[in-house]
Amino acid sequence: MAAMPFSAERLQRNLEALAFVAPEVARWLKGQRADPNAAETLRRHCCRRKQNLPAESAREGDITLVLGGGLLDEVSDFLRRMPAGHQVFLLEPRAWLLLAALGRHDLSGHLGQEDLVIMAPGEASLEEALSRNPQLALGANVRLVHLYLAADEPACRQASAALYHLWGRALCARDLALSCESHSAENLVGNLVYAAFMGAWSSLAGALRGAPAVLLLAGPGLEPAIEALRGHLGGAALFCDDEALPAILNAGLTPTAAGVTRCQAGPLLGFDHPNLPLVPLVAEEIAHSATLAAHPGSVFPCLGPRGTALGPLAGMAKWFTAQHHPLPRLAELALLAGCAPLIVAGGDMADPTGDLCMSAVGGGLTQANMAQAAAAGAFGRVLARYDQTAFNAGQGLELPRTVAVDLLEVAKRLGGPGQPPRLAALEGETLLSPAELDAYGQALGQAALTATRFWQRAAAPLADYPRRAGRQAHLWLNAADALFVALSDQAAADPMLSALLEGCLVRAFRRRHRLACWAASRSLPVEEAARQLQSCLEEMRARVGKLAGGLQKMSQDMRRLAHSLGRVGPCWGRPPGKASA
Repeated sequence: MAAMPFSAERLQRNLEALAFVAPEVARWLKGQRADPNAAETLRRHCCRRKQNLPAESAREGDITLVLGGGLLDEVSDFLRRMPAGHQVFLLEPRAWLLLAALGRHDLSGHLGQEDLVIMAPGEASLEEALSRNPQLALGANVRLVHLYLAADEPACRQASAALYHLWGRALCARDLALSCESHSAENLVGNLVYAAFMGAWSSLAGALRGAPAVLLLAGPGLEPAIEALRGHLGGAALFCDDEALPAILNAGLTPTAAGVTRCQAGPLLGFDHPNLPLVPLVAEEIAHSATLAAHPGSVFPCLGPRGTALGPLAGMAKWFTAQHHPLPRLAELALLAGCAPLIVAGGDMADPTGDLCMSAVGGGLTQANMAQAAAAGAFGRVLARYDQTAFNAGQGLELPRTVAVDLLEVAKRLGGPGQPPRLAALEGETLLSPAELDAYGQALGQAALTATRFWQRAAAPLADYPRRAGRQAHLWLNAADALFVALSDQAAADPMLSALLEGCLVRAFRRRHRLACWAASRSLPVEEAARQLQSCLEEMRARVGKLAGGLQKMSQDMRRLAHSLGRVGPCWGRPPGKASA
């Protein structure tokens, strides 16, 4: 496409449209100056185009994410030829180049209709864009295209890494919601039994203050890391993921704790070792309940992110955030216990087949996948929340807020011979007092009542679902859609309902987004919209009904145990899931 001359009037029109739909982008560009020689600068300093941007493969309802659009010649041409209902997201982190491009192409119409969404670099701005445009994370088909992004420019590398961290985290949350939703209610309710044995939870904070902590992950560098650490862990805490635990135990080391985040069966189910009972499992609330129940040692669920820190355990809500990867989960635990510094080893997060090109440990670039980028971003957020930095003794992906180190050198300064220290708060399994058990049971009963009312509201319109077309379907659709939006808002505001309904909400969003994109290019039969909405409400009703029943039963069990203990006095023992209670 022939280059167009720069026009200040054209630039102003585009900036006015941006100020209306993406104020954070307008703020970022304010005060910046366009480069009159941008075309020549782009040719001299930016790498050649990496990928093409063909409109032939674009479909309505899909999304194209462009990194490094350059002067937007290809993007402008793509917008002209793409089908109605398709959407383009653009991250060009060089303000001078973006301003020059906006002065060459009149994109105000596409910006106003949000066919084109421009994002500003920086974590806060990207978060704002993602929250305003959930389809980027929830959409079924997103194509990532690299155009003229200069890999050697720090600003470009930082901007793309920030996007990968945030977008990858959202994609992992979406994929987890979809893949684990059939188990989420069962796992969540099944793991609540361990709350009864968390009487010493408050002693966890600061329990290992001043001790260094090694976070050991499964990966290519695990065996060398174990050899380097052998004989130096007498005074250093050792936290590992469930995949690394068998190799660590077989090497004669007993870690302080192991983290479990997966909601499906993993390497620990069926694994046996004489020292396995000595290893506490620190688990997500929705971790695979059968794996936790089969574990011969103690289990410490990280209550709070999904609304389970109730009654006497409400203080835990500020400790933990929802995690999808063991690295940030272990980091959160270690920092809560007061450990410093943290040393990451073993994982070597890199993927030669990955789609992402990101900064590597020690400089240069490495290939990574979206899950690794998401884990790195979540780890950096945990460190930022505690205002800490860490050491990265692994290879591959550079982790935020870390300094690269040689593990052999660091190991010499960790401690002497011996096993890593224990955490009594994770091992004691101290039963809550009868009053605390009763209070927790009451809180679960209230959560069950909330869930019951929710599914009853979702079920109400289903009895009136119209079997015929015409005005009846139209009236039902308007009323049911308003109810569905209200229920979605309620679920999003309730951590427990949100955790359970994430998959439903993802599918519901996709249905609505697909219908909206379809309606942009042709007429939409009201009967089809009503049928799709009926499916959404039916799914909500079924899933929350299952949760309500499980919570009510757990509430009754907790209160029954509390009343029994009130008569016979306090006791300590195994969780009810592992022995009759």
